[in-house]
Amino acid sequence: MQKETLYSLMQRGGAVMWPLYALLVITVIIALERTITFLLLWKSGERLPLKKLEAPLSVLDLVAMISPVLGFLGTVTGMINAFKSVSEAASVQLQVVASGLYEALFTTAFGLIISIVATILGFLLDMAAGALCEKDET
Repeated sequence: MQKETLYSLMQRGGAVMWPLYALLVITVIIALERTITFLLLWKSGERLPLKKLEAPLSVLDLVAMISPVLGFLGTVTGMINAFKSVSEAASVQLQVVASGLYEALFTTAFGLIISIVATILGFLLDMAAGALCEKDET
């Protein structure tokens, strides 16, 4: 059995995997930055306006919306590759179709996973921002 590396998984998922991976990296970076910022604010007892605390979190919402669409784009390109392989093959074999279907399913799953992670992190960090913001006295 061949050992799977991140690079080999990215190659098997096709070209759409690279922007999906970039969205995952963006999600992790924003989540870590906001978590550290919120912990430091909580420790210091400082309060900031809610808009300032929530501003970077809108990127997580964008990632949550874009990643499934990119995953579905990977599904379409995988299916195109599968049917192209079938049309070029002298005889149709399951292996010819399976590689395109693997690409299609892999990118869809990866896009959905990224969307779920970004949505959950965005929700949790939004709750934390609400707890750390300045309270209106009026």
